[in-house]
Amino acid sequence: MKHETSFTTPSEVSTWRSPSEARDQLNQVIEAFVGGAATGTSAPEAALALKVSAGLGKTSTTLRVIARHGKALLDRGHVLVYVPTLELAERAHHDFTKISPHLPSRVIRGRSASRPGPDHIGKPMCEKFELARKISGFVPSVTQALCRGTDPEGNFIQADCASGCPYLAQKDTCGPHVVFLSHAYLSVDPPIDRDIAVALRVIDEKVWPELTRTTTVSIEDFMCAPPASFPGHLRDSAAQVKAMVVDGLQRQLPLLDHVRRSGIRPKMIEEIAMAEAKSRNGLDIAPWHSAPAVAFRVDTFDARSFIASRQRERILSRLTESKDVSCRGLRLIGAQSGQSSRSVIELSDVQALERDAPLLLLDADADPEITARIAPNAEFISIQSAPVADIVQISDLTLSNAWLLDPQRGKERRASVLRILAREVDSAGSAGLLVVATKSVLRALHSDVGTAFLDQDDEELRRPLLGAVPRWFGPRMQGVNDFENFGSIVIIGRLQPGIADIERAAHAVFANDDQLIEPHVSGALPSVDTHAVMADGSLRRCEVRSHPDRRVQSILAQSRECGTLQAIARLRLVVPNRQKRVLILSNLPLPNLPVSRFTSFAALERGLEDEPDWPGFERMERALRTIRDRPVCATRLSATGLAEDLPRDFLTEGSARRFRRGRSTEELISLCRRIATANRWPISVVSLTRDGGGKPIPAIVLDGPHTARELAQEFWPGLSVDEADSPEKISVPRE
Repeated sequence: MKHETSFTTPSEVSTWRSPSEARDQLNQVIEAFVGGAATGTSAPEAALALKVSAGLGKTSTTLRVIARHGKALLDRGHVLVYVPTLELAERAHHDFTKISPHLPSRVIRGRSASRPGPDHIGKPMCEKFELARKISGFVPSVTQALCRGTDPEGNFIQADCASGCPYLAQKDTCGPHVVFLSHAYLSVDPPIDRDIAVALRVIDEKVWPELTRTTTVSIEDFMCAPPASFPGHLRDSAAQVKAMVVDGLQRQLPLLDHVRRSGIRPKMIEEIAMAEAKSRNGLDIAPWHSAPAVAFRVDTFDARSFIASRQRERILSRLTESKDVSCRGLRLIGAQSGQSSRSVIELSDVQALERDAPLLLLDADADPEITARIAPNAEFISIQSAPVADIVQISDLTLSNAWLLDPQRGKERRASVLRILAREVDSAGSAGLLVVATKSVLRALHSDVGTAFLDQDDEELRRPLLGAVPRWFGPRMQGVNDFENFGSIVIIGRLQPGIADIERAAHAVFANDDQLIEPHVSGALPSVDTHAVMADGSLRRCEVRSHPDRRVQSILAQSRECGTLQAIARLRLVVPNRQKRVLILSNLPLPNLPVSRFTSFAALERGLEDEPDWPGFERMERALRTIRDRPVCATRLSATGLAEDLPRDFLTEGSARRFRRGRSTEELISLCRRIATANRWPISVVSLTRDGGGKPIPAIVLDGPHTARELAQEFWPGLSVDEADSPEKISVPRE
């Protein structure tokens, strides 16, 4: 398939509100939504998604409003506040207790999390957290398998470690609470009082990656004969259905329609899926089993067969759940296994958010199309305020991982980055500089400056880099306020997931769409036109690599563009507490980021980011360097003069004329002066005339004023030389 490269990416320019206006609107919208949940006037399935500029206080505003309606909300049930990580949950809980210390609230910690309090540093919430992680998904309930339950004789039994277990104590805490927990609990039941209803759910920051599921099963495992416990009267039909599924996927046929043609009805497929689930043998362990017995059963458990059976059930169920005969979310792909490749069935879907209580989604990167898939029928509101900073971006290079880590030239290129970084550290001074890149690039930069790593722990990447504080792109940059007082940030490159990974995520998020995801066939993504927003309100045309399917592109933007914007947002630029500087070492156009000015990577490396004519600077500087070994370093600035005096760089008069086009004599003289200043060369401007008269010819001599006239006369013996200390003394029409 050949993709068109002429389409334009959507690049909607936000309607900026002042910070005070934006905060007023934010408060009103959240107040109305949370108030409806508190009074019970909102429908249980009500949902609101807010796209809010980082720094406007979406989280703090939400916590204040929840505190204001706290009693009424808790009278109706729990308030669950989901944030990306446990660390952020603890911070949000700390902030909430300062606002409303009397409302019952708590943080939910997972089994492997450290116990709270200075006396328990390093101790996990659950003594058996490693075993719990190992058996998760293979037992109906980890708590009933390891901690406590009722034996076959009806006796309640609990493990020795269950008494006083801080993890289980969370389950035993009664009554409604304002509960703070990580996004991970969106896919598992949190240890809270399940007898209490939920009054309000708040999900802060980007959540769709936590909800997507992409799993695979080999053709061999999918076609595997069922166990002896599988109902005999369904065996032939099960084999037939599985064969039809594989055949349909191979031929890219509408699956449900293909299976129906064989005479098998959807109800029969449902029976086969249920039989698959009932015949599956889970891991049989319980608190009353001895430790050796548990270890033996875990070690001998056939996890592969269990997973394959679960995959078969999910695929068969997908056939009957599909809204149309095409059955989205299923495809046959090639998977690499060692040195060989094999065909596997990939099943992609997105977990639906619970809608038993009003749902509030807060995300600076919220995308309407993605939101519509994870929270159908949610109202979408965007509240945007412009960042305030000196934002400088390069326009000529992407600084991709491949470019910076190139085996031959990568170290040289990273040396240029380090020179820029060192200059920015000096400029930032005590204000502090944050530098953000991919983990692999940070590791290479640390290595270049001689940092010795004790191991491959990511946390070692946090060690200062030439005085800057390094961090990496990704979820851990979301919602973090640690750098709001920093004065500067340098972004190196961008986060660019592989095309296959992005398409896989899109297949999951948009699994229920009627239209199939359009894959990119091969090679780099096509370049398309877009624009960058300038600080003065103008638009600058740019190009960007974009996926031909807009849905896949929306997923790509969530990692690539939004990853960079999230990093920049850590400086809290909406209402900055000082003059701030943003330096973006990538030409990736960033939506709704008002750029102060663009420059080139080379200009930035040399500290010449304010050079107004960098292309002319580079070319003219190169030409002047080539004559530094001549007895007289000089050139006329007319097209004829450039071609005759600088023949190694201006091969023809036509090429010189093209260089002169759009540059007046005054501008060209000024350019030469800037080049001389940057290189610490002396420079004198002279005016040349022919003996018979005619227009004066501007020229420069790379020497001081005391010798310039004499050198010019020596270099151009057939011309008269007049000094011209300023370009105003020369009047030559623009070429």
